Amino acid sequence: RSLMPRTLEGQITMEKTPSYFVTKEAPRRIYNMSRDTKLIVVGRNPVTRAISDYTQTLSKNPAIPSFQALAFKNYFPLSKFLFVSGERLVSDPAGEMGRVQDFLGLKRVVTDKHFYFNETKGFPCLKKPEGGSKPRCLGKSKGRPHPKIDVQVVQRLR
Repeated sequence: RSLMPRTLEGQITMEKTPSYFVTKEAPRRIYNMSRDTKLIVVGRNPVTRAISDYTQTLSKNPAIPSFQALAFKNYFPLSKFLFVSGERLVSDPAGEMGRVQDFLGLKRVVTDKHFYFNETKGFPCLKKPEGGSKPRCLGKSKGRPHPKIDVQVVQRLR
């Protein structure tokens, strides 16, 4: 809980990070979570997602070990994960968000009316909130080219 954003008692706490899977702190962070903690994983193809997470980390810390050295670490209990399809998140964002809300035991409040398709980015984005100045969409760091990963490593992950 101390690693999560601050919230009031009874509020839902959310954090978005790929670092649970590519850092030395990952096992400590995950195993210190309470039994009520639930994790949601959004991904496309899991191999592509892992390479993308590595690319993000590498851009901030060029001295990290190779992708190959980090790729085969142990995981968190499967029952605490919801695997969200990155492809369906693009094609049906409200439907996938419905699954997320159900997994978390929340009332379904995020619907089709909250999204629009951004032709420039090629992804759905959140519509401008009432009284807000801008819609929310993917940041500038999205869409970077990935480093070349040995075909045998990609095949082993698949």
